Amino acid sequence: MLKPTKLAAGVLVACGGALLSAGVYAQAQPQQQLERVTVTGSNIKRTDAETASPVQVITRDEIEKTGKQSIQEVLRNLTADGGGSIPSSFSNGFASGSAAVSLRGLGVNSTLVLVNGRRMTTYGLADDGTRNFVDLNSLPLEAVDRIEVLKDGASAIYGADAVGGVVNVILRKQYTGASIGGSYGQSGRADGETGRVFGSFGFGDLDADKYNVFLSLEASKQKNIWSVDRGYIGQSDLTSRGYFDTTNGAPRPYFGLATPTGNSPYGVVRAIDPVTGALGPRTNVISCDASLIDPDTGLCRFNPLTHQEVQPQLERLNLFTRGTVQITESMTGYAEIGYFNTKSKANGTLGANNDTGVYLPGDPLNPLVTHGPMTLPGTHPDNPLGVDSQFLYRPQELGGRDQHTDNKVFRFVTGLQGTGFGWDYDVGASYIKSKLTNRNFGFIRYDLMQEALNNGTYRINNPNTTDPAVLAAISPVLENKPTSSIKAIDFKVTRDLMALAGGSMGLAIGGDYRWEDADTPPVPFTDTAEIVGLGYSAFSAKRKVYALYGELSAPVTKWLELGGALRYDHYSDFGSTTNPKVTFKLKPIDQVAIRGTYAEAFRAPGPAETGGSSFGFTTYGILSQGTPDIKPEEAKSYNLGLVLEPMPGLSATVDFWKVDRKNEIVQADPNAIIGDNPTTGGTPLSQVPGAQPGSFIYYDSDGNIATVTGFYRNAAKTKTDGVDLELRYRMNLGEAGRLTSQLNWSHTKSFERTDADGNTFEYAGTHGPLVQSAGGGTPKDRASLSLTWDRGPVALTLGANYVGKIKLIDHVGDTSPSDGEGSISNANTGVIYPDNGQYNCGAFDVNGNVYNGCKLGGYTTFDLFGRWSPTKNLDLNFSIQNLFDKKAPFDPYLVLTYGINYNQTWHQSGAVGRFFTVGAKYSFY
Repeated sequence: MLKPTKLAAGVLVACGGALLSAGVYAQAQPQQQLERVTVTGSNIKRTDAETASPVQVITRDEIEKTGKQSIQEVLRNLTADGGGSIPSSFSNGFASGSAAVSLRGLGVNSTLVLVNGRRMTTYGLADDGTRNFVDLNSLPLEAVDRIEVLKDGASAIYGADAVGGVVNVILRKQYTGASIGGSYGQSGRADGETGRVFGSFGFGDLDADKYNVFLSLEASKQKNIWSVDRGYIGQSDLTSRGYFDTTNGAPRPYFGLATPTGNSPYGVVRAIDPVTGALGPRTNVISCDASLIDPDTGLCRFNPLTHQEVQPQLERLNLFTRGTVQITESMTGYAEIGYFNTKSKANGTLGANNDTGVYLPGDPLNPLVTHGPMTLPGTHPDNPLGVDSQFLYRPQELGGRDQHTDNKVFRFVTGLQGTGFGWDYDVGASYIKSKLTNRNFGFIRYDLMQEALNNGTYRINNPNTTDPAVLAAISPVLENKPTSSIKAIDFKVTRDLMALAGGSMGLAIGGDYRWEDADTPPVPFTDTAEIVGLGYSAFSAKRKVYALYGELSAPVTKWLELGGALRYDHYSDFGSTTNPKVTFKLKPIDQVAIRGTYAEAFRAPGPAETGGSSFGFTTYGILSQGTPDIKPEEAKSYNLGLVLEPMPGLSATVDFWKVDRKNEIVQADPNAIIGDNPTTGGTPLSQVPGAQPGSFIYYDSDGNIATVTGFYRNAAKTKTDGVDLELRYRMNLGEAGRLTSQLNWSHTKSFERTDADGNTFEYAGTHGPLVQSAGGGTPKDRASLSLTWDRGPVALTLGANYVGKIKLIDHVGDTSPSDGEGSISNANTGVIYPDNGQYNCGAFDVNGNVYNGCKLGGYTTFDLFGRWSPTKNLDLNFSIQNLFDKKAPFDPYLVLTYGINYNQTWHQSGAVGRFFTVGAKYSFY
């Protein structure tokens, strides 16, 4: 029989059985009175923590045994985390310095992240300028008690954004004593050093002294790792891998003609015929060492990845304190204060002076300024041709396109909880605010640089002679300060209604009122069309939200429990929505349980989607404009699970899940806007209506599409389904100790998306959809395995992480080079291969043949953690991440699409390489 018992932390566990899937083990104590607790996904307290909804619990002990040094590292190992998530390695995107989780691959804005069951405010910058999310870097690690991950829709319980699921980071409620500790780590190549110090202090026993106060503090710093220190990852000449040489100055046959790029620190000029405007051959402005001259082009070679990073520099400072006081026998008051600060320094590649297409929001009827290549006058002292010339240049003297962020999050929560009139209650108020300082370096103000070239004050051959004031004016520090905040009051009351055959029927009623505020001003000069190579994103919105909900749990018999919830939300900017959830759990015998849920969920439109705008680049600019008429996304979530305990110490859960989402909010779709209009051969410098209402197409001076503009709209839907498996086994080895094992596996059977034109594509097992962040792809399989051996003061844990193979195509059946679906072989990237009938793949070798069987193979890494406690006060530990130094596989699909040689989403540990960490912790009792 499954016999739950109570731990000091207040988490229910089951001896060898029902809660093993929640990640907690304990010896049964059948004499002890059971405590009813609340589990993520339900507001009703219960003694059986194995709910009808699938909940994965990661305990503090399990977190420590991973050897991870931050919350984002822990959550990135979730097998349910899918495509569209944001690792900290994305250091030069719209949302640099952040990290986010994307459950079921439905996007970072469809995963609700809570702290102690309450909302956090969003990061100041939006992913791709559009998707708002909670930054995992702003969550403290030292104060964590456990993390509960609900893997089905939960809008009926928590409101918006819980489409893919919920991550509830639960911090300690009380602590007595003191502890200090620290760790230091570095890679096997002696870089990427990470240091962390932490401590906790608490006093007062809530039972004896009627109060408890504690404080947790942690500080950490992670140094950067350069791509050029990681072999092929930092190399642009990929011919040794049977791929292309993407070095600046090298010939590029895959563009149809053997024309090189000239964007290098050595500069390239091409004489302009004053009569015809024709361009002459390319010539370097600055001479270089003979060994760097390409024999085919005669130009100086430059590796554009020289300034790129595998890992940015990160600094974190987290402070969390909580006070609890027993006011009466039936009433407790509490207050929490948190200050979380994250600083990042991301080094980017050298900028270029000829990026085109800049957004000008001040002129909505003509919002595009097209900056063509700059001109180096014939009279300029550094022009070797002596005639006006087209000028292509990477100004090394301005530094790389670097981005520094400083995010400060303040969190205050206070409330009362207790019992009265037969009800348990929790009433609280909270205020959370994020203040971000975002600074960009190394970008060019186009008109000022052209002016300085015209008057000769900007020197090329000897940049040291350029007046520093001129350089500062051309490339100023671009700083904006986004903010976001939530003010909220909430209440929840629960009670038993009546006795049923299987136990007491439980009822929960609650509600909340929130004031949400987000303000992200544009980066300076991006709103005046002056900055070359930097996208535009800006939004500002305020809204009020109020909600009421109710939930019932009915143990109809000892073997059948039914449940349901209903929530009503009203948003001041788009209206109301009502979402239900129904559940059941069938337990015919103690060793078997069958569970299921049906839930409806929604995602409220973000501030960028309702009133902001975003401008980014592919081969041309794409402007997406917000509209107040946008509707919320809607979803239906299904889950059917089986829980087994065939023998003591062994448990298994299998959950089949499915999510149908519709009314998806999409950015301006260039293919839908272009329609039957030509991509080339248009009227130069013209504006024509697009195929979508309110959209436009802008052609450059050569008649090629330069920019398309359109509105955010509800125009897509996604269907995804799969299966999750969790196995846990615990074996007592007698005097040899005990062995604990855990296997988690998530399989995505289908990830089907229908676009704005009604075309449906299957993405499971492919590199798409590229509309998600960074194009990491949608692997069908993710798995993690841990084996822990404990004996007395010693514990060893071996972990394994697996990511399945990915086909080098955008979607299943992607066969056309011009189908517009993001494949590296299509016309949108400008890549032209010999038409040899092999367009069933998105990556080809130098001969036009399919690369590596058109697949990125499965990838497995191992981690090792060890802990020794020589005394009850002292813990010593070590970890080795990527134990066998497994290299990140080469990903040719991303080389030309994003300019990186490996998949940052799934293979980051292989880019960092083997990583060693040692640490210690001392506790005072």
